[in-house]
Amino acid sequence: MSAARNLSPLLRFASAALLEAPPKQIALSGPAGFLGSRVLQSVLDAHEHRRDHGLEPGEVILLSSSPGHLMSRLYSRYGSKRMSTVRATRCDYYYQHDFDSWRDQLGSLGMGGPDAVFVNLAALAGPRSDRPDAMMAVNYRAPIAAARACEALGFGHWVQSSTQAVKAERAGQVPYSRWKAMADYALARIDRLPVSVFTLGLLYSKEQGMVSQRGDNINMVDLALLPITPIMGNGRAPLQPLEVEDAASRIAYVSLTQPTRRPVQVSESSGYDWARPKIDSVRQYTWRAYDAVGPEKMTMLELMEMFAKLNGRTLNPVFVDYRNFETVLNEASLGNLNRQFVSLLRSEQDAERPIVGVPDTFQALLGPEATLFRMHDGLAATDKFGNPISIKRRSFPVVATVKWVWQNYKVIVPGTNLVLETVGTYLFGKRFAIDENWRWIRIGAMTTLLSGLAVGGAQAGAEFSKWYAEVAGG
Repeated sequence: MSAARNLSPLLRFASAALLEAPPKQIALSGPAGFLGSRVLQSVLDAHEHRRDHGLEPGEVILLSSSPGHLMSRLYSRYGSKRMSTVRATRCDYYYQHDFDSWRDQLGSLGMGGPDAVFVNLAALAGPRSDRPDAMMAVNYRAPIAAARACEALGFGHWVQSSTQAVKAERAGQVPYSRWKAMADYALARIDRLPVSVFTLGLLYSKEQGMVSQRGDNINMVDLALLPITPIMGNGRAPLQPLEVEDAASRIAYVSLTQPTRRPVQVSESSGYDWARPKIDSVRQYTWRAYDAVGPEKMTMLELMEMFAKLNGRTLNPVFVDYRNFETVLNEASLGNLNRQFVSLLRSEQDAERPIVGVPDTFQALLGPEATLFRMHDGLAATDKFGNPISIKRRSFPVVATVKWVWQNYKVIVPGTNLVLETVGTYLFGKRFAIDENWRWIRIGAMTTLLSGLAVGGAQAGAEFSKWYAEVAGG
């Protein structure tokens, strides 16, 4: 494998800029997440690159609710040399919402000044039953308190992950996006803190072949591995999937270099300036917002077809109503497919002019030669270095699915309804799922469930009786 292929995109395209910048002191929230863990890896690559050239590497401080456990895992993964520039501190986005606690905690860690950077990747996409205000706390109250503390400490940069750049989310229709959009506007009003906002699209991993989650869990893309795949509504909701390594390398670059080096995305290029926070004319010199989306525009149906092709399969879509899917997702999420995401899909698929992002400026952050990965490239034989590019093929995670059902047993009844609706619609057409027939679907679901339990119980009882007779007779 070529040396160029071994380098991360950050080092391959921006190595000179990383050496020219002063050492940065980075506070990173969400360091164990799908995106945050990869941003951390890119930052550590940059630190090692600077050390190799005799420069002070800088430092990264991880904000975690379980710092000891996190550091133990990271030392096992990266080793003591790479981790020499890493510290971790305990914080809790659910409860830490006041200016004083953030200022004093960051100040006690020695953070402050123009080379201090706060990278806020912590986010909560779905509600918590034990805490009704959890989404507001994590996505709005905690980060804004932290940002005001950073302004007071003279931080040189705040990097913010925000909501996907589409109409329904920007309108605040989805609760997650409402709080993220409000946080963006609040950041725009903090005058003395340079801010970069990344409005992220749907993230996926080409290495693990899945969407926004660890590869050993059941994931949204696993639906494409089924003999027939349920597709919500008409499948026309617009998406711009972004490879997570592309996102991580660019966020790391912006965090590690001077804010004045950042290019400016012209807001009118996205065609929806009305959806952006209104920025004071003076603020425009210290405010950047990027459409951090992939280069391909595709519908939900096309996305699932692409994942099926990348796994060597042919998608057999079945268009189902949102009702059963939403009921299942009210109980538990499938990777990035959660109740909030469904609300987005439902709103956007019927829009006459769905709004999508323009990733040109975001793509060019690492330089003119750095391009974003296209999902269609996963079907190509080689990249420009002559090395194969492919998305890892997945097998349907049967064990993970059973574990998921066991841990979220309330999904059994709506899940059975969804299976019946999908199979029935595939065999008999869309009329199978109309309201007049829905009573029979529910009856069929419960009959199937109870019959399965009865047959399984009888079989288990028979096997136990046979075993007991052998033991007692022996």
